[in-house]
Amino acid sequence: MTGPSAAGGGRNDIELAGRVIVVTGGAGGIGSATAARLADAGAHVVVVDRDAEQAAAVAADIAASGGSALDLGVDVRHTDAPTRIVEHVAGRFGALHALVNIAGFFPGDEGPLGGDMPRHWDLTMDVNLRSVAALCAQAAPHLVAAGGGAIVNTSSTQARAADVAWTSYGVAKAGVESLTRYLATQYGRAGVRCNCVAPGLTATPNAVRRLPDVTAAAILAQTPLGRMGRPEEIAEVVLFLVSERSSFVTGQVLAVDGGLTCHMPTLR
Repeated sequence: MTGPSAAGGGRNDIELAGRVIVVTGGAGGIGSATAARLADAGAHVVVVDRDAEQAAAVAADIAASGGSALDLGVDVRHTDAPTRIVEHVAGRFGALHALVNIAGFFPGDEGPLGGDMPRHWDLTMDVNLRSVAALCAQAAPHLVAAGGGAIVNTSSTQARAADVAWTSYGVAKAGVESLTRYLATQYGRAGVRCNCVAPGLTATPNAVRRLPDVTAAAILAQTPLGRMGRPEEIAEVVLFLVSERSSFVTGQVLAVDGGLTCHMPTLR
């Protein structure tokens, strides 16, 4: 699958014209790349992020490039956020065609589970799992009313294989993968597809800044492609999953991880 520049501008290779798509975490590295790519394909993109100023900047950049974007400064962990987001979008556009859940919280090194629960457990669950489920629940009736649509959730390689740290994050992301299958099962006959993207180590500003070099090196040593992913590469997969090109794909988790999770730990 090619990116916008390789596809000759991008706007005509996958058509999303008139589609209204909400992207949470839209001001982050993967989120902003995804919002821009969806807008490039013709969608009206709603950039949702707790950083209202940065969300506005992303939307402005999209508009400057000829796309359509609306910014919405909302923290998804607040219990009223899903209702506020969906009602605002429905009131503004009259429809919702796709939801992309990228907003997340990474707690850092929690150590092994034992004794006290990790101190970030509740926050990690609230942002990475509960808010995703709540937003999907609010969005689903609107997707059905629009004649069908797509939900794309975001998981992680941490959901697939345990580590010595990051317990709450991995457990929450595993819950997102299970949630994806439930939604696909419950709403498939109403024309709503739900899939999940599981990125590997991706070169976002947060990852570059927060991940210790020794940890990054260990991950890359076990990645067959031998490098970090780019946010734009994740965005291309999301684009595929919200488009009609994936019209018979639902309930699936697509690992976009350079092969990290495809092999035994003997790579040299």
